Amino acid sequence: MKKLITLLLLTIITLPMMAFDDEDYQKFAREVKAEVWKKDLPQFNNRTVPEKYNKESAVVLARYEEIGVDYSNRFSALSLGKVKQCTGTHLVRNLVKINDKAALDKFSTFEFRTYDYSLNNGLWRNDRRTVLGVRVIKPNGTIKEVEEKDYQDDNEGKKGEEKHAKLGVPNLQVGDMIDYFYYDYDKLREENIDPIVFFFGGQYPILDYQVHCSIDKDLCTQYRTMNGAPDFKQGADKDAVVLDVREKNIDKTMPDYAYNPLAQTPYTMLFINADVVLEYIPKSMKVKGLQANPDAKVIQEDAWTLWDVTTSKWTFYKMFNKVIDEAKKISDPTERANYVYNFAMLNTLVHNNPYFSYRNFGSVFAFLLDKLKVPYSRLLVTNRMTEPIGQLANIWNVTDGFMLSNGQCYFPLSTRYVTTANTIPSIYQNRDAVATDAKKKFQKGPFRNVTVPGSQAKDNTEKVDIDATIDGILLNIKRQDATTGCDKEGNIMDYTSAEQMAQAWGADYGVTKFAQLYDKGLNVADQRAAERAEQDKKSIADNFSDEIKGYHDRAAVKVNDTKVLSCGEKDKPFTYLVDYQMDGLVKKAGRNLVVSVGQLVGQQVHIEGAERQRNVDIIYPYPRTYSVTVRLTIPNGYTVSPESLQKLNSNVDNSAISFTSKASVEDGKLLMTFEKVYKQYRVPVSQWSDVLSALDKAYDFNSLQVILKK
Repeated sequence: MKKLITLLLLTIITLPMMAFDDEDYQKFAREVKAEVWKKDLPQFNNRTVPEKYNKESAVVLARYEEIGVDYSNRFSALSLGKVKQCTGTHLVRNLVKINDKAALDKFSTFEFRTYDYSLNNGLWRNDRRTVLGVRVIKPNGTIKEVEEKDYQDDNEGKKGEEKHAKLGVPNLQVGDMIDYFYYDYDKLREENIDPIVFFFGGQYPILDYQVHCSIDKDLCTQYRTMNGAPDFKQGADKDAVVLDVREKNIDKTMPDYAYNPLAQTPYTMLFINADVVLEYIPKSMKVKGLQANPDAKVIQEDAWTLWDVTTSKWTFYKMFNKVIDEAKKISDPTERANYVYNFAMLNTLVHNNPYFSYRNFGSVFAFLLDKLKVPYSRLLVTNRMTEPIGQLANIWNVTDGFMLSNGQCYFPLSTRYVTTANTIPSIYQNRDAVATDAKKKFQKGPFRNVTVPGSQAKDNTEKVDIDATIDGILLNIKRQDATTGCDKEGNIMDYTSAEQMAQAWGADYGVTKFAQLYDKGLNVADQRAAERAEQDKKSIADNFSDEIKGYHDRAAVKVNDTKVLSCGEKDKPFTYLVDYQMDGLVKKAGRNLVVSVGQLVGQQVHIEGAERQRNVDIIYPYPRTYSVTVRLTIPNGYTVSPESLQKLNSNVDNSAISFTSKASVEDGKLLMTFEKVYKQYRVPVSQWSDVLSALDKAYDFNSLQVILKK
């Protein structure tokens, strides 16, 4: 205790002497820019872009990354003991040719953190700085560096000691080249440098990409190459591990449509670690020196060990204990588990925060399943935005999960991937996993490989139902949207009040109002519920306005009503209704009316330009079905032109995707149906033309009109 008090006093006394201000930063930035610009990198003198790239939005002529990490373990008077310190630098420099306005818009502005000199959790002061340098190169060869005065402070509305800046690049035009760099400097005490990822591909072609790393040999350096990324050339320089790689003429870019960079782009993950106080360091990361593409099973063992050391007994508040007691009365073990999981999801929804933390889920849900006497297997899995479990590189990319004998799975609660217990979150579907049935010393195995079940297009649906009437040149629209399965993800909280969610999801638990879900006194709970109701009122109205604008690519003239009809609890669809008025969809043509009915099915994806040429698989989040039914009341005295009606009928069907549209006139209404079915979550690139044919038809449908003749 005496040592801690002394530490706190010394920290307080020395804080003013350790200040780092804007003047210090500007001096540092000038020194960094001078060093970077004089660095001998001949590839940045290249001004020639191959003719085949003339139609690209931009071309990266050169990219250079340099990482340097030093390590010290020295006595610190401030902490009255030894402190491990990692000092890292990371330079990323790019030379880019700007070929069109889209690229110009992207590279015309920059926002970045300048410095952060705040305390970490151990009361040590970390030192983080970022420098941005920019030069504009004109077609005639003139080079102009952006001046210091052009950088503007960007700290308004931001709290804390972290400082920010922004830059609008002056006089940058299409046809110019921009030579810019970011330089990160991090001096961290009892913390490690963040993981680094090198992507050998991007939005634009890359003519020359070079990486150089120099890392203290007393640190643990691990890297893993993915998806065919080129390996490092390994070397040594005095007390450092040296890694070098250089790749030229990287034609492969990342498509905008149905592409997963972590599954399809070559990349390398680099992890640099010391055995520091403020982080959990697994066994494999305590070994000094270089570990190139370590055995994934070793990293998996670390992940199992972490799960074991975080296992403990748990206590819950009164209402949750009551839920557990009620669950015990349910005869079916799966339903017992579902009952408890869905209550936790209810709390996650209404409080907009996972009821069990991501890291605690493995421990707490195992405790609950044991309490409920539900047999289970433990799972280690990674989500689709990380590496596969068979190529695991970092224990922090692992998710703890559970699988019952019938295939039912449970994963950490999430506000982004809100689902009921019977729906596996999309990010885990079809993922390989490692499982064990062991109850005691489960971290020792035995282990087996399993695959998390996926879903089908019929499980994940969005069904839109529209009634439309013409009012002069305006269109009155009542649109009902119902989603099931994974299509409910990310929607429920955007459009539903906490009060309505509490009543719908809480019905099975005796919850009749939101305030009951606060573990507080009655007065405090009612007050917080009232405050939340006011917040919901505004945010939900804004979200519905944005939804309408997103559906039609334009704002409504007037929104008459919005309401949620079903909150998606249990296996019910999540359903809402919007009633609004649109302009621009009805036009007069003499005595006739022209109605843009194609705009009533939502905005359809358009694949154009270089995106139409593809050499990688098509990867969707999950299979799904999207369908729209439109009933347009035909005004008295008008009839639908047979020619325009016929154009609304179309059909494309193959093993990857289907698109169908039909139209008819029934009982004084134009009845139109539109359906797209994405049959597979991963489609081989050999079927790209099949996918394109359906996407093109659906996109063309957006422009279709019907003529109402008088």
